[in-house]
Amino acid sequence: MPQNSRIFYQFLGLHSLLIGIFPFYIPVYLWKQGFDLGAVAFFISLSGLGFCMGMWVWDRLRWKISLISLMGVSVLLEIALLLNVQYLDMSAKVLVLLGVIYGVYNSFFWTTQRALFFDLVTVDNSGRKYGNFQIFVGLLLQIGILIGGLLLETASFIYLLYVSALIGIVGMFFLWRSQLPYPETLTSRPSIKLRDVIGFKDQESSRTVFIVDGFYLFLESFFWIISLFLLVHESFSTLGLIVMVLAVIFGLLFYLLKNTIDKLGRKRVYLFAVSVYGIAWGLRAVVSDQLALEVLFLVLVLITFFTSFFRLAMNKRFYDLAKTTIGHDYLIIKSYYSQLSIMVCFGLVAFAASHLEHNENLLEPIYWIAAITAPAFFFYGAKRYR
Repeated sequence: MPQNSRIFYQFLGLHSLLIGIFPFYIPVYLWKQGFDLGAVAFFISLSGLGFCMGMWVWDRLRWKISLISLMGVSVLLEIALLLNVQYLDMSAKVLVLLGVIYGVYNSFFWTTQRALFFDLVTVDNSGRKYGNFQIFVGLLLQIGILIGGLLLETASFIYLLYVSALIGIVGMFFLWRSQLPYPETLTSRPSIKLRDVIGFKDQESSRTVFIVDGFYLFLESFFWIISLFLLVHESFSTLGLIVMVLAVIFGLLFYLLKNTIDKLGRKRVYLFAVSVYGIAWGLRAVVSDQLALEVLFLVLVLITFFTSFFRLAMNKRFYDLAKTTIGHDYLIIKSYYSQLSIMVCFGLVAFAASHLEHNENLLEPIYWIAAITAPAFFFYGAKRYR
């Protein structure tokens, strides 16, 4: 395996494990601490602000420190997030700090990860490469989720902090021995300026889709996790087990799909992916513990398959368009628009939820809204792949 690919997978594996141990559980951990859906939405909105701030710093810091140092910053930010959870009282002020730190952490991890992955793919192999790394992420993430679920269920949070810090330090020790230079895609262009983001426009409806996708990213990673948590009667370990079973199915599906998606008709595959993605949100709206166990399991499997297939198809289109248009800048601009969308959309959700006593009841109508608005993804690259 080439050195740049090996370092990418080491970095990805380290963070996948760390994310599984705690950041995956943040929405349900906040829930167990007494924060309602409105507070969680406020946290998400703040994370969008933190992401934009962190990405602005990242885009300038990459000129001043090594790539391995940039990776080390992302690990330190993850540990800083855990330290704040451990040593500060869970109050509204702390929620603001946690939200911003979480966003900054995400910016350093995801922006570095996407830049490295972008350097490894071509238009002809982006689907297969993305499938490979999703399977790899899924495996390490599930190990972390099982560890985190058991620690949260049976032990003090301090042990979770110790385990995460130890894994982070050991992981960075192995990464630090590498002298991998920055990919050329990171050094060939200057930092993005605000006017570049505001003035961005293309014929692929990219800006519109970037804004729409921001809303969906945290519906998947936060609100849906809360729904599953409520479904398993607020058990961390049971949630971890359910997610692990679904992840095994997810891995099998990705293994079957990843080697064929680059060869199939791009237009038809993408149209099918968007269609079933909308159906997945409709299914989320009707999920209930009142369903028969076998029906519930089937629905969860379908949601996992439809969502995974959409993410595979969309990310292939995303990296293909980046490769054939403005390169690395496309990745940065996407993040700015998506994160600004997260700030606004979840800020509005937080405001609406603050006026409801049982605001968890908002989940169902939000899922229906997501199902209805999912066809907006049809416009992404529609002219190019007509």
